[in-house]
Amino acid sequence: MSSQKLEYDASLGGHVTLPSHVATYHYASGLLQEIKSMIADAQLPASSKLIFQTLPKHMRRRAMSHHPKRLPRKYRSAHNSQMSKAGNQPVNHKRPSRKYRRRPKNLLNEYIRRQRKINWLETHIWHAKRFHMIDRWGYRLPYASCDKTYRACYRASAEHCLLQDISFYSCVQMQGTVDHLRNGFGRLTSPDCGLGIAAKTYLSGRREGSIQLFADGQYPSGALHCASFMWRPEEQPEAQAQRTLWLWLHPAAVEATTSQLIQVFQLKSTKQEQLPLPAESDEQSPRFVTHTKAFERNKSYINKDTGMEMMILNQEFNRFRLTGPRSQCVLAASLRVHRQNSSTLSKSKELLDASHDLLDQADYCEAALQLRSPSEVLSNLILSVNVIDPRLQRPSKRTKASNPAASAVNSTQLLMMQPASPPFSDLWDPELRVRLSGQMMLTHQYNQLRQKHAIVPGEPCAFEEQMQPIPLLLIQRPGSQQANYKRLGYAAGWDVIAPARYGMALWQTLIMWGARPGGLREFESVARELGVDHHLPDTVTGLEQAARASLERRARYFRLPPNKRCNYRKLAVVSPFKAPWQSLVRDWNLETSTSPKSFYVMRDRAMLQRLDKCMRHREQFPDCLTDNCLIQVELRLHTRGNLESNALICLPSRLDWKRYWRQLKHDNQEPVHTEPLLSDLNERLRKELRLGHKRLLKRLRARRVREKRRLQETSTRRVHIRPAKTASLVSEQLTKMCSLWLPTEPSETHDSVRRQCSREVFGYVSCAGFSFVEAAVCGVGYVTANGLRQLLAARKADTAGRSRQPLLCLLRNANSRDYRFARLQINLNLAAGV
Repeated sequence: MSSQKLEYDASLGGHVTLPSHVATYHYASGLLQEIKSMIADAQLPASSKLIFQTLPKHMRRRAMSHHPKRLPRKYRSAHNSQMSKAGNQPVNHKRPSRKYRRRPKNLLNEYIRRQRKINWLETHIWHAKRFHMIDRWGYRLPYASCDKTYRACYRASAEHCLLQDISFYSCVQMQGTVDHLRNGFGRLTSPDCGLGIAAKTYLSGRREGSIQLFADGQYPSGALHCASFMWRPEEQPEAQAQRTLWLWLHPAAVEATTSQLIQVFQLKSTKQEQLPLPAESDEQSPRFVTHTKAFERNKSYINKDTGMEMMILNQEFNRFRLTGPRSQCVLAASLRVHRQNSSTLSKSKELLDASHDLLDQADYCEAALQLRSPSEVLSNLILSVNVIDPRLQRPSKRTKASNPAASAVNSTQLLMMQPASPPFSDLWDPELRVRLSGQMMLTHQYNQLRQKHAIVPGEPCAFEEQMQPIPLLLIQRPGSQQANYKRLGYAAGWDVIAPARYGMALWQTLIMWGARPGGLREFESVARELGVDHHLPDTVTGLEQAARASLERRARYFRLPPNKRCNYRKLAVVSPFKAPWQSLVRDWNLETSTSPKSFYVMRDRAMLQRLDKCMRHREQFPDCLTDNCLIQVELRLHTRGNLESNALICLPSRLDWKRYWRQLKHDNQEPVHTEPLLSDLNERLRKELRLGHKRLLKRLRARRVREKRRLQETSTRRVHIRPAKTASLVSEQLTKMCSLWLPTEPSETHDSVRRQCSREVFGYVSCAGFSFVEAAVCGVGYVTANGLRQLLAARKADTAGRSRQPLLCLLRNANSRDYRFARLQINLNLAAGV
C-alpha cells in the first residue's frame, strides 16, 4: 500500500506559501559569505602554513616573521594571532623617535639616569661630542680629542694656551686653629720635603702651596699624594681664631687621605648625632637619641673637643687649568672686572710715579693680565676678582686673543708690590655659593631676553647690567723653575676656580677666545715635557695607575695570536708589564740579614741637591742613603731609538764604554749591546698542551653529536645538541697557557730582578715618549741608591780625563734586545708639575 504524498505548496493543498520572486540583495549577500569562506579555506589549507608563507614569492621576506609591519596591512592581525598561539608573540624593539627622545624633559631624565653610577663634569656634554671619554676614579673624563691634536696641544702649551678641565679634583675643607692644623699636618708630612702647611708665606692666603702627605708617622714610607692647599684670607688673623683651609686632592687619593685626617684629628661623622632627651623625674641619668641625616651631599666630620671640622666639598667648584705663555691674553679677553661704579677707573695709570703704592685686587688683576707671560707674575699668586657674566664677553665667532697693549705697570713693579688687600672672595662662603648657583640666569632665558630686547645684533642690552657678578679665584702656576733641567718657564699658566653651574659658560668663552682644549692625555704629555711624574710609584695614585696599566697591557698581550706575541722568556724579562720595585730594592739591599722594607721615593730636597752635586762635580757619594729608596731621574737617549714605559735601566760594562767611544768617533747609531736570546723551556710544553686541548674539545664534541643521533632515532620531534659546558676547561687552559707564556712574578718566585739579563738592572722607566722641548726621546724613571752609587764609581774608572762627560746609563725596552746609552739627571723638585 502506497503512502500518501505530503503537499507543502498552498496551491496544491499545503500550508506553505512559496514566494513568487527572489530578492537579489539577499541572494548576493549569502553568496558573498560563501565566497569569503571559500577564499579563506583556500588560503589556509590543511598544511597550516603561516601567513607570510602564503604570499607570492616576490613578496616573501624572512624578516616578516619577526616584524609584522613588513606584511600587508590586511594580514597583520592574522599573523599576530598565529604568533601568539605559538607563544612567539613578536616584540616591537623600535626605540622612540629621536624627536621624542631629544625633548628637554626626556633628555634631562636620560642624563640623570646615566649619572647614577658615574659622575659627570659640567662640561661633559661638550667633551662627549668631541673627545674620547673614559671612566677614571668614579668620573667620566675626556682622554683625547677625536681629531689629531697631539702636536697642536703641545704648541698650545708652549706658545699659546692649552685649556683643561680639572674639576674632578676634590676639595676638602678644614676648619680649626692654626696650631691644631700645624700640629696635625706635622704628623702627615716632613720639613725635609719643603715648607709646611702653616708657613708664613701661605698663612696670609695670598699664595697657594703644595705639600706631600704621608700616613701618620710613616715618613718617608707610606706616601699618599702631593696635594695643593690655600688658606682663607683674614683681615686680622689671630693665633687662636678659627681658620679655613682648602686641600685639593686627586680623586684616587681622597679616601686614603681623608681616613688619615680623621685618624689624626680624631674626627667623627656628623651624619649620626646623639641628641639629649629631657630627663624624667624618676630617672637620674640623662638619655640620648641618635639622629641620622637621610641625605648628606657633602660629608662632614667634627671634633667637639678641639672644634676641628672637616667637610668634603663635592660639585661645589669648577677648576680650569690654562697652560701656556698666552694664557693671560685669553683670560684678559674672557674676563671683565665688575665694578660697582662704572665711573671708577683703574688706578694702575695713576700709580706709575709711586711704585711703592699698592693696587686693589681688581686693578692688580687687570695689570697682571696685561703682562706677556704668566711667569712674570709672582709664583703661586692667588687673585680674587668679581667679573661680569662670561657670556657677555663671548665673541660671535672663534677668535685668537691678541697680545695685550703695553701695560701701565711693568712686571718688576708687580713683583715688588702686592695687592692692597688679601684675596677675599665670596667662594669661601657656603651661603653665597648656594645663592650664586640658585640665581644664575639660564642660557635659554638669556637667549630669549636677547631676542626680545636686542634691536641690533651684538649690541649690549639693558638687562645685561643687572646680571649678577661671578666671583673667581685666579692661581698662578710658575711651571719649570730649573734652567739646567728643562726649559725655564715651560708649562706656566693659571688655574681658574669658578662657582658651580658656571662651568659651561666660562668654558665656552675661553674656547671662543682661542684656547685649545685638552684631556687626560695632555696631562701625561705636559708632565713628560717637564720631566716629572704626576703619580709617583709609592703613592696611592701611583699604585692604582700601575695596577690598571698592567692589566691593560696584559689583556692586550693575550689578545694577540701566539705568533705575534713577544716571548719575554727568550728576552730575559721577568716583569714585562709592571715594574717590580719591591723586588728590585730587595736585590740591591746590601744588608741581606734584615727583613726587606717597603720602598719609597726620595723627597728630601737637601739630599737630592747633594746627589746632584755628586753627579755634576764628582763629589763623594753620600753614605746616609738607605737601601730601599728610589731616586727620580730624567732620561734622554743619545742616539736614535725609541723608549717605552717599563723599560729597563741598566749598568754599562767596560766593553760597552769602549764600544760607545768607538761609535761616537765614527758617528755610529747602532745599539751598544744586543741581548742574547735564551731558550724557552716551555715552548714545547705549550704546543703539546694546545694540541691536547684541541683534541679534548673535539672528542667532547663528537660525544655530544653521537648522543644526539642516538636520541634522534627514538624521538618523534627534533633533538638539539647538548650545550658544551666547557667554560671551566677553557678557563683552566687559559690560566695554564698564561703561566707558560709569561714568567712568574719575581715577588712570588724570588727570582733576581737585578741580574735578569746580561746587564745589571738598577731601575725602570715609568713614562716615556718623544719630547718636543728636547727634540729627543725622553722619559722619567726611578733608580736605586746603590745602583746609582755603582754607576758613579764605574764612570770614574771608565771616563778618566773626560770631566765634562754627562752621566750615562743603558736603556732597553722590555720587548727589544737592543741596549742604548742615555743621559741621566736628577729631578730636584718632585712637585713641579702638581
